[in-house]
Amino acid sequence: MKLKRYLPVLAAAAILAGCAEVPPGAGENPADPWEKMNRQTNAFNYIVDTYTVRPVAKAYIKVVPQGARDSVNNVFENMGEPKNALNNALQGKGERTLASVFRFLINTSFGLGGLFDVAGSVGNQPVCKEDFGQTLRVWGVPQGPYVVLPFLGPSTVTDAAGSAVGWYTEPFAYAENDYVKWGWTAADLFNLRVQMMPLTDSLRDAVDPYVMAREGYLAHRTNVQYDGNPPVVLLKDEFEDEDDEKAPVKKESK
Repeated sequence: MKLKRYLPVLAAAAILAGCAEVPPGAGENPADPWEKMNRQTNAFNYIVDTYTVRPVAKAYIKVVPQGARDSVNNVFENMGEPKNALNNALQGKGERTLASVFRFLINTSFGLGGLFDVAGSVGNQPVCKEDFGQTLRVWGVPQGPYVVLPFLGPSTVTDAAGSAVGWYTEPFAYAENDYVKWGWTAADLFNLRVQMMPLTDSLRDAVDPYVMAREGYLAHRTNVQYDGNPPVVLLKDEFEDEDDEKAPVKKESK
């Protein structure tokens, strides 16, 4: 019955998404060959989020104190430590693997199931986040085309595949009760939406929110792939050839 309440929103979002403005030259970016489709999906996500998830997330932020929200986020981050440990190990990062195992054991026991980040605040051990999408990139798999997933947002082909595999590294993925399994997944996604609120709010003021989200996502994924130290890429000066042509030719003195 609750699903029927949102069907008009989904129907309206689908119709309006089909009318999404697509600029000339869409799809010419090698990283985003599916831009036309992605923009329509992005418009669909925007409408659904605006009239369903975002208002609830705003109310949650307004009503629930910051400390309580931090504890909720700590629990979800703690349940992600096994995934971090596994992917750090698959990437050959021994110290980071041990750090993730340490954080999970300490926060689960002394942090009351992860409500408190004891490993971070007392043990001074930060989160060493890794996912299977990053692991695939480290193994040499190309990132693939940029894609906007319905309801989930920005991704790439490789990251999307990594997310599907990574779901099975979550402890609650193996819960026998379906209500617990999918309820936890929904709560995890809602918590992520709350954490992303400042960023998504800033996108609303952008000249082209789609391009800003795409470039920000791709840059972020490259940054985390190299643990915050991506290789420096020197861009070619597009005016270099023009300057060379205009430069005066020195005549040799006899």
